[in-house]
Amino acid sequence: MRLFAVLACAMALAACSSSSSTQTPASTIDVNALKASVGPIEVPAGIETTQCIVVPLGNKEDVVIQSIEVNLMPGSHHLIVYATTEQERAEPLNCAPFTGIALGTDIPLFFANKAKAEFAFPDGIAQEIAANQMVKIEAHYINTGATTIQGQGTVTFHTLPKATAPAYQPTNFLFWGNTHIDIAPSASFSTGPQFQIAPAGTHLFLVTTHQHHFGTRARVWASSKEGDLSTPIADDADWSNPAWKMLSPQVAFDGTNGLSFQCDWTNTSTKQVSFGESALDEMCFVGGYYYPSHGLSLCVNGQCRRKGTN
Repeated sequence: MRLFAVLACAMALAACSSSSSTQTPASTIDVNALKASVGPIEVPAGIETTQCIVVPLGNKEDVVIQSIEVNLMPGSHHLIVYATTEQERAEPLNCAPFTGIALGTDIPLFFANKAKAEFAFPDGIAQEIAANQMVKIEAHYINTGATTIQGQGTVTFHTLPKATAPAYQPTNFLFWGNTHIDIAPSASFSTGPQFQIAPAGTHLFLVTTHQHHFGTRARVWASSKEGDLSTPIADDADWSNPAWKMLSPQVAFDGTNGLSFQCDWTNTSTKQVSFGESALDEMCFVGGYYYPSHGLSLCVNGQCRRKGTN
């Protein structure tokens, strides 16, 4: 098993340059790119596993994230990069998925729920990372094929030094869900709209959804009150390739309004399916970024468990 530890490409420039005599012009090199990478991790046929490592991100000073890129190899169900206070542990170990979010022990920097994604935060909004930051990388794999695969993934954070960054408002992650899922064999099921009030004085500018393989549709609305479904902001029909949708206009929250979200499934198996962390179970979550940051915003079944929420 070989592990590519997290690195900052520009801090090891020779390792990133071409082996030919033609070098990449210095002006095209992103000297502030920080790469959080894991793998390759061998995943035998028919195996599902979640592996975690803890490694330094490589930033010697406080930085702010301006844009993010994701590249996951086949077999990746999701990959989460957390800012953590844990000690370095570069060798992958079995771990439970979503514990950093659920327990609030770590700060999610990004939740990669699709093979490829790329976006930039709007001007005046950035995500903060402290100097010498350790990151936990949680990689969830499932191999439904007949041969072994090599699980691997990279999230690239394009940053600026905090000391010289233009004026910005700090952003943080939002993750709201519904665990009331009970899908009979060979049947369809819907959660119906779940309304969640958002914290006053904040704005949502980027949104995504998360389901598992029986998911047929996940929708999100900006709602003035419970039952208001007049303003759709996300509609994903492909559970494996949900959009990361930049919202224009952004959704402003005043302490009485919020989001409504709904998930639908068709269970094509012969077993009852309910909420669970396995890729063979199901989930219904809306995620995204809001500002100004009051910490991770985590709400499940209408109950908010983390900062940033009412």
